[in-house]
Amino acid sequence: MDDCRIRLEDLPTSIRGFCYHDDNGEEFVVLNSRLTRKQNMETYRHEQEHLRHGDMFNENYIEYGGMKP
Repeated sequence: MDDCRIRLEDLPTSIRGFCYHDDNGEEFVVLNSRLTRKQNMETYRHEQEHLRHGDMFNENYIEYGGMKP
C-alpha cells in the first residue's frame, strides 16, 4: 500500500484525488496538481485509507466530494 504509484494530474478543483488498481493489481493515487502540497498530502493519506480498506472492491461503498453519504 505504501508503495503505490502517485500521479499528479490537472483535475477540476472540485476533485482532490482518487485511487485505483490497474489490470495488474498495481495501486495508484492520483492527486490534483492545482492544489497545494498540504492539500495533496491530506488527500494522499485519505486515499491510502481507501486502499488499506479495499473500498474500491466494495460495491456498496460510494463517496462523492470527500464525504460519505
